[in-house]
Amino acid sequence: MKNIQDLKLVKALEAHRNFARAAVALGMSQPALSRRLASIEQRLGIELFERSRTAVSPTVYSRIIVDRCDAIIDGFEDILQAIEHKRDETTLGLRVSVGPYAAEAVGLESFAANASSSRAFTGKMLIRDWRTCLEDVIERRSELAITDTRSAQGYPELETEMLGGGSILFFCSSAHPLAQQDDIEWRDVMRFPWATTLIQGRWRELLPENLGAMGRVDPVTGDIVPAICVDSFPAMVSAVRDGRAISAAPSAFIQDEVDRGDLVILPISEPWMMMEYGLVWRRDQPRSKALERFLKTLREKQEKSSYGLYYGS
Repeated sequence: MKNIQDLKLVKALEAHRNFARAAVALGMSQPALSRRLASIEQRLGIELFERSRTAVSPTVYSRIIVDRCDAIIDGFEDILQAIEHKRDETTLGLRVSVGPYAAEAVGLESFAANASSSRAFTGKMLIRDWRTCLEDVIERRSELAITDTRSAQGYPELETEMLGGGSILFFCSSAHPLAQQDDIEWRDVMRFPWATTLIQGRWRELLPENLGAMGRVDPVTGDIVPAICVDSFPAMVSAVRDGRAISAAPSAFIQDEVDRGDLVILPISEPWMMMEYGLVWRRDQPRSKALERFLKTLREKQEKSSYGLYYGS
């Protein structure tokens, strides 16, 4: 088993004997549960449940897991809570996982300002894709994530607060074959590799059926994996500047490069081409003093953000 969430999945399926009911109990979609179970079984090289059209039946292997998992889950949660409480008592340490766009907008500046405000401050900001941000919070590796809030809404143990967002535009280097085209269609942008972070599976139905050179769909998670998958916005820009890749971002993120003539905004857009980000945390986890201080700094920086994003609560 890879993590505690895998144990909880097997336990829920054994209890409900039905994918739909287990998915509701776990706060995830039925397809996501099915893909995750398949990934677990593939990793272990065994079948945990026998499937029929309406139900699942545990095998001897799943019963081995279920008979032993409660103590493991409870013990893991106790350890994490004890560590969390002790850390709050003895240090100003803070761990925050941040998506690449949120890091560019407010995360990096807020974390730096928070760190400089106290010589006793210790902490780490981790720039991650949206899925890893959520997993960091669920598994208590981070107190907070600043990432896509819509994806977090499928997890009952998580709470969210929207901070901002805005429309996104495709861009390429000034030397790119598309840079001089006046009319750009979806088939055009699909001819080239995309340099972005991991893309949520919900976007799949909005994109052309043939993804072409832009990337692929992960068969286990359903996420869209771009041809050049990176976890920081500067890496996206570097990939675009140095090759035939294209990427997407709010226009303010690249305005300086556009003004210098290094990058070109492509004339293609759709109403659904929007990004949003916000705070994600565990409902059952008390906020440390270090986190409260960081959130105060973050909101101050958000109000002064120069990116022209919209704000919400």
